[in-house]
Amino acid sequence: MNRNQKRSLYSLLIWLVVALVFVPLFFINGGPSTWGVDKTRFIVSTSFLAAGYISFFIMLIATRRKKTDDIERDERDILISRKASEISLIIVMGYIFFACITLYTLYENTNSVPRGWMWFLGYTCIFTGYISNSAINLILYKSKAGIQ
Repeated sequence: MNRNQKRSLYSLLIWLVVALVFVPLFFINGGPSTWGVDKTRFIVSTSFLAAGYISFFIMLIATRRKKTDDIERDERDILISRKASEISLIIVMGYIFFACITLYTLYENTNSVPRGWMWFLGYTCIFTGYISNSAINLILYKSKAGIQ
């Protein structure tokens, strides 16, 4: 497993854990309608997001290229990273589009979307981006589709 694969695997694990904690935490005790007033859920969720970023940056530092490494990124690694980024961008844009259209449809008659949903979209956009990019990177390495 090369450095890019390791980084993708670690990133996938980090952000899956953060997302799996955040989503249930978001929906307990009233979900989006009480998100703004429940400071405990907000602080705990923000702490998990911060822990995710701290873990992510520690992982990047721990897996950085050492001066003693002989192998650098080759063309295949660059192509796989680029293809994974392109695909994950489409996934994130699709997710945000469909989430916004769904929220609009659900709350069209009330002319008001609970502010908790905006927080949910912000947080999950981050998770969706990191998780999809990491997973697609690993899939492309496994299928060798990145070299076509």
